[in-house]
Amino acid sequence: MFRIILSMIVFILLPICGFAQDDLLENALDSLQLEKSDLGYRPKGYWNRYPNKDLIPYKMPHFDDLLAEPLMGYQFTVSMGNVIEDYLEPEFMEDKRFSLHRIVYLLGVDRKIGGFRNYSTNLMADTKVDSTQPVIDALQRIFAYKNKQMQFYAFGNKSSYDLVEEANEQLIDIHPRIQIEVAKIMLNILDAVKWRDRALRNVPRQLLEDIFDALDFAESQGDGTIYYPQFDDVAAVLDEQSLYYSCMKAAQTAESGRRALTDLYEDEYLNFSKVDFDFDTPIGRMVITGAKKNEHSYDDCCLLIDFDGNDTYHGCIAATQNSRIPISIAVDFDGKDRYINEKELLPTQGAGIFGCGILIDVNGDDYYESRKISQGFGLFGVGLLLDEEGNDEFRMESSGQGCGYFGCGFHLDVEGDDEFYLYGDGQGFGGVGGGVGVLGNREGDDHYVAEPSADVVDRGDYHSEHKINVSNAQGMGAGRRGDGTDGHSWSGGLGAIIDIYGDDKYEAGNFSLGCGYWYGTGVVYDKEGDDLYRSVYFTQASGAHYCIGIMIDESGNDRHELWETSGAALSFGWDYTNSLLVDKGGNDYYEGKIISIACAEIRSNSFFFEMGGNDTYKFGKGALGMGASDYRDDYQYPNRYSPYNYFTKSIGIFLDFGGEDRYLDWDVKMDDAEISETYKNNFTWYNPPLDDVKYGWGNYGIGIDTEEGTIPELYFFKNKPEEE
Repeated sequence: MFRIILSMIVFILLPICGFAQDDLLENALDSLQLEKSDLGYRPKGYWNRYPNKDLIPYKMPHFDDLLAEPLMGYQFTVSMGNVIEDYLEPEFMEDKRFSLHRIVYLLGVDRKIGGFRNYSTNLMADTKVDSTQPVIDALQRIFAYKNKQMQFYAFGNKSSYDLVEEANEQLIDIHPRIQIEVAKIMLNILDAVKWRDRALRNVPRQLLEDIFDALDFAESQGDGTIYYPQFDDVAAVLDEQSLYYSCMKAAQTAESGRRALTDLYEDEYLNFSKVDFDFDTPIGRMVITGAKKNEHSYDDCCLLIDFDGNDTYHGCIAATQNSRIPISIAVDFDGKDRYINEKELLPTQGAGIFGCGILIDVNGDDYYESRKISQGFGLFGVGLLLDEEGNDEFRMESSGQGCGYFGCGFHLDVEGDDEFYLYGDGQGFGGVGGGVGVLGNREGDDHYVAEPSADVVDRGDYHSEHKINVSNAQGMGAGRRGDGTDGHSWSGGLGAIIDIYGDDKYEAGNFSLGCGYWYGTGVVYDKEGDDLYRSVYFTQASGAHYCIGIMIDESGNDRHELWETSGAALSFGWDYTNSLLVDKGGNDYYEGKIISIACAEIRSNSFFFEMGGNDTYKFGKGALGMGASDYRDDYQYPNRYSPYNYFTKSIGIFLDFGGEDRYLDWDVKMDDAEISETYKNNFTWYNPPLDDVKYGWGNYGIGIDTEEGTIPELYFFKNKPEEE
């Protein structure tokens, strides 16, 4: 009783005296008789029926600790943004020449398995290239590794079937300096292949083929509809350290080779127009072509380099479509290129399955079109698409544009005003098996669309009467929820969409934009620009069932719009979810009809922090939100069989400091809004109210609008003072 009386005194005084300049979050927690150590979740083994955190396989290294310390979601997300901002900076890329390795490591390998530091990939080719016949020497080493030979003898004489002579005929017009750099790439690929083969040394070939035959598995995994035991079987014997060492070597090989050949390309004496090499090797075809318009159509390329021309690429490009092609690298230096794939399950355009596929397009306004498993897709491996310059368009159906299942997929863009479109499962989707999917874009006014309408493509979700699609996109992490089917649950991964500069538009349906599901983590990071976020349900820092959803926007006048069902968003948690939305600066707009804006349900932590700017909030009249938590009977009366809800807390905290803010009550039926009497500028409110009979059972909701304040955890990164 004393605690309730004390809380009511605080409640009465707060609207009058407000909060001090110091830690506003700490003060808000004080008013609820809580401390920061009360935030988050630390599951116990005696929580009957709670999905045992130690028996859900493929859980990512960060997950348990970030679930226990939700405020650390800020530095976790911003540090990812810092990687894209720094390592995709053009001058840095030109000067340092190791950006791809660092990105694959910092955003993928380190987040997924650890074991490495970002020192070096230890490429060996620089000291091993034969300067007299560099390409021939590299080819002979490749053949020897596979116990094959290039020259043959019969009856005491050399056979007319001579692969060395065949290769030399194609090399005659290629300058030795070009040959040396090409040979380095070949030998570095061979080194990566050796490590990839080590990684698979204990994996039966039939298991590999079973995975390649089941590339359509992903869309059945969300609710555990179909169990594919071969994925568990492979994971049990795969040497992940060797696999990702191979992939990091391939990433460094692609970037080093691209930079070295660019240096040579500026020398007109070398005459790149005469380069024309096409040679089959035991690890895949090697194709290098000069300045002309090409039609490329291959399904077995290990290396493809095109120096110029408006080219068209068909089929499998920069992808490991079967177990015989372990590494595939493609680099196009210039031209308005078209990458077209019409086959549903053909990996292409930067797809790595049991290996690494890397596509780099250096310059030009390019068009990319595919269906599935493309444009930065990883499955037990790494797939990466890097487009450096140009106003580009990327279109596909699903599982791409930064998508990983049991692997890592990266879609990276340096600069240009770009268009991204897919049906779902991408644009930063970390799927089952602790997959990592990252869409990282440094600069440009970009438009991201994950098709929301079920009338266009049927991915309809029951949360929106099947009118709106399940997007699984734009910073989404989702696992396999097997608790309602066969019991084989797989943790979700880490999905991230990161955009540093530009006025951007994000459009999606349900389960999108910083959303988690079933031990998955979804993050959105946008540093600068006036941005539009438009989506529907379970979106914009949201999640359901033991997960993490984060959205960070550092600046700009932004709009956060929800439509159709219009809820479960803007920091919303359902069933042990940590959700965090942070916006720093700008005059921002937020709208939602139901259960949104720091709304915690079924024991979740939901935080909405708005710092600075004249902001507008339009929210459903009488709906649960704006700093609120729910009430359920088992909070007060422990469930007789699984009482863990009784031991935990629901916390919804809304904080807005600075600016003249407007709060509107939205009459949804009349589609009209009026000034709110519940939420006000320079005011404090509680939901449930402190004198409500439903308050006091570990369910806390508070909203504060005040002139001044700070949250130290959100100023984690500090600029180093410039030296005088």
